[in-house]
Amino acid sequence: LRADEEPRCKSWQVVGTKGDWTPSGCTRVGGDALHSICACTHFSTFAILVAIHPITESFALMVVTYVGMSVSLVCLFLAIITFLLCRSLWSVSVTLHLQLSICLFA
Repeated sequence: LRADEEPRCKSWQVVGTKGDWTPSGCTRVGGDALHSICACTHFSTFAILVAIHPITESFALMVVTYVGMSVSLVCLFLAIITFLLCRSLWSVSVTLHLQLSICLFA
């Protein structure tokens, strides 16, 4: 690990409607390069963070995400319609696939 990648113990703090990782109340008290021991003064959600610099989103990743989600939702919608309209194939398996498709679409 580089010096700027030292593991840090952080806890999740909600302020208003937003949340952020904060070092208040949690400290790293021991460990090595593979293990960390944190001590926190409160019960909350905590994590050991290594990448402390903000991660920038790339435009290509954003396009792939939105296109992939759109295609997936269209295909799930078509699957739901197919399962509902094909009564001749109705079985327990089709019912389970229909319910799975609805859950994934939601």
